Amino acid sequence: MKRWGLILFVAVFLFACPGNGLAVPSMGWWEEEALGTTHEFWDFTPGYIIPSGSGYTADPEVVFNPSPNRVAATITPLPAGSWDGISTITGSGWIQVALEIPNYENLNEYKELWVDIGSGIVGGITISATDGGSTTFTYEILPGQGDAEFGVIIRPNPYVEKVNFVVMSATGGPAVLDYIHVDTICTPEPAMIGLLVFGGLIIRRAKWKL
Repeated sequence: MKRWGLILFVAVFLFACPGNGLAVPSMGWWEEEALGTTHEFWDFTPGYIIPSGSGYTADPEVVFNPSPNRVAATITPLPAGSWDGISTITGSGWIQVALEIPNYENLNEYKELWVDIGSGIVGGITISATDGGSTTFTYEILPGQGDAEFGVIIRPNPYVEKVNFVVMSATGGPAVLDYIHVDTICTPEPAMIGLLVFGGLIIRRAKWKL
């Protein structure tokens, strides 16, 4: 019993603690809709997109684990562009995308999200976050598997983060936005994970005595 408890404690420590010299596990290794993540998908079909000013406000069409609330997406094709009403948004030069992503009320030490736009090249990535107080947030932009994907790590996890980026053509023609995938995960504080593990060990020991 003691041996299993020690092994479990060490495994959790190595997984959860950023300060232990090992890299924090990245959601970029995971498949979409992995357990514990929030996955949202835009495919720009009728009923999910609304003209707004010079662009569009788009609702996600697929939401997996819809807590926290869904992401708000504002899409502006520039200098001019259109939505074909079926599957794409097109801009003659580039397309500006703004994602506003709410989080759980009980904030965590660390937030990671991945964005995949399906085509084109992503550039001009900016992130902003606030809790209405004096908290200082740090950001790290992670490269994806291609030019149309990127990740963001935010420490600590804010109430709301805003992620802005620009979609450009990979071929020199008009910029085209086929879809947007957003996958997020909030990593609990190591202390919280420790408490959960400790509770699990107590339950296991109680069952063993029975």
